[in-house]
Formats: sequence, structure tokens, C-alpha cells
Amino acid sequence: MRLLSRIRIACIAAIAGTLFPVAGFSVELDATPVLKDTLEHYVRPAYSELQQSFQALEQRTEALCMSPSKDALGEARKAFENAALAWAGIEWFRTGPAMSDNRLERILFYPDRKSTGLKQVRRAMRTEDTDVTSRDTLARQSVAMQGLGAIEFLLFGKDAEQLADGAAGFRCSYAMTVASNLVEIARELSRGWSDDEEPATIFVTPAPDNPLFRDDVEALNLVLGTMIHGLEAIRDIRIGGFLREPGNDRTMSAVYRYSGLTMQSVAANLEGLERLFNQSGIEGVLPDGEKDLADQVRFEFNQSIRTARSLESDLDDLVEDETTRNKLVYLQNSIRYIIKRLNDQIAPAAGLAAGFSFGDGD
Repeated sequence: MRLLSRIRIACIAAIAGTLFPVAGFSVELDATPVLKDTLEHYVRPAYSELQQSFQALEQRTEALCMSPSKDALGEARKAFENAALAWAGIEWFRTGPAMSDNRLERILFYPDRKSTGLKQVRRAMRTEDTDVTSRDTLARQSVAMQGLGAIEFLLFGKDAEQLADGAAGFRCSYAMTVASNLVEIARELSRGWSDDEEPATIFVTPAPDNPLFRDDVEALNLVLGTMIHGLEAIRDIRIGGFLREPGNDRTMSAVYRYSGLTMQSVAANLEGLERLFNQSGIEGVLPDGEKDLADQVRFEFNQSIRTARSLESDLDDLVEDETTRNKLVYLQNSIRYIIKRLNDQIAPAAGLAAGFSFGDGD
């Protein structure tokens, strides 16, 4: 219970101040249907997909190492793409098992403002450090050396083409170990949300002694706050991290820059949060006269996702072309519109009031 108490503190601290009950609001909130739908239709399917994609990455990487070829490298890279996008669909749900044992950072350490992870990966390759070729020892290394960022560089970074002709045996062994490590983390996440585990039980039962949330208001805060804070992070960190001022953009700092999946992952992030909105059934807590607000949120999501999908190309080309650069700015504004719909309309209509939003700083 001590661990779950720490998890509760982390989750509520991240969301605290975002949404509060409206004074004098007469509708009694019932979060249980939202929580059950979130668990059954969003969380568990997403982690199941994640585990399957990590297993496919492990299999394709092993096949590459056993029988190196250009086709095998292409298959491993495609498996990486599927794995990265599967993670993008669930990574902002920062609750429960994902909040312990550094699982979030072990899957994807980002932002890495000083390129610490890349330096550590390169050092391990240069010295052929055997600690990164065993899952047991890799799991005890820096989080930046054991997740998607590490295997992305191994499969796509400088000299990765050597994997196709068998000239990079250590590099391939390292990649295979990272993939195996990711599979184990995904298994832990899936197991953690099974019916007989405490996180699943407490997630659907708000109560005064519940270490995650004490009442229905806190529970709805968490679900809605997950969407809001995830959207803020996409806008400000995943896009804002590289999109600065014309001539001063930092595309080399973008997530998945080696694989070219930056904007695909942004689109997958948005699609994942849209699924959370839809699959949670949170619109069910809206009064009958406010149900159309949910369609407005879906419209804003659709606009943002379509824009992100239209920008799935080389980042340097995107920021150098005035038209596409303006579309990136528009995408940030489009995401802001979703946040405002959720924070300023859905929340008050559901009996919650808008408050401090850490990404906006207001």
C-alpha cells in the first residue's frame, strides 16, 4: 500500500489544481462507469497491443541478428515503427503500474536535453560493455540505455546499415537485449492491470481510503486531467521542443529523429488521447443539454489529427518550408482548442470547474 500511496501522490499532484467541483453544483457525479470503461476499453487493449508490438520487435531483431540482410533490417525497423506508435497511444496514461519501477522512463527517456542517453549508448557500443547484452544487467543500467530511444539509435543511427551485413554483432546483441527488456516491461504493465491485481481494483472504486482517488470528483479529475496534460505535453514538448523561431528550430532534439517518426508519433499520441476520450465514456457525465460538447471535442481532435498526419515527412523540410512550418504552428493552436474545450467546457458542464493548468501557466 505504501507504493500505491506514492503513486496516488504523483498522480494527484500532476492533476491537482486542474479541475475542482463547482460550488453548489447539484448533479451527483458517478465516476464508476467512466473508470470501468477506461480500464476495459482503453487501458487493457492498449497495453495488450503494446506487448504484442514489443514481442514483434524482439522477434524481428532476433531474426536480423541470426540472419543479417537488408530485408531483415527493414523488417526490424518496421517493427520498431509499430512499437513506437503503439507506445504513443498509451504513454500519457501515467497512472498505476506505469508509475513504478521507472517504467515510463525505461520505455522512453524523453526529453533528453543533454543527449545523455545517446552518449551512454555510444559509449557502451564503443567499449562493447557486456552489461547491455544481458537483460538482467541492462535493466539495472541508466533508463536512457534500455528503451525505445536506445534501440532507435541502434537500428537507425550512424553505421546502422552494418547490421544488414553482419558487421555489427555487438550492436545487434545490444538491440536484441533492449527489445527483450521492453517485452518484459510490457508484460509487467499488462499483469499490473489484471483483475486480481490491486491497481485494477482500486482504479474502479473511489473511496475515502482509496490511495488513488478518494471520491468521484478526484477520479474524473484524473481521467480528464490525463487528456489535458497529455495534450499540453504534445503541444509544448513534442512539438514545441523542436519548433522555436524561424532559423532557430531544433529538429535534432525531436523525439524519434533517427527513425523519422516524430510527426507520426505526434499523430499517434493524439489518436491515443482521442480513444481515451471516446472509450472512457466520460461524456456520459454531461447533462443531457450539454451532450453536443462531446461532438465538438471530437471535431477538434479530428482537425488536429488530420493536420499531424499531413506533416509526416522530414522535419528539416517541414520547418524550412513556410507553408508546412505554418501548419506546425496551426497544429499547436489546434491542440490548444482541444484543451480549451475540455478544460473550459466539458469540465464545468460535468460539474467540475476549470483551474490551474500547468502547461499553460495560468
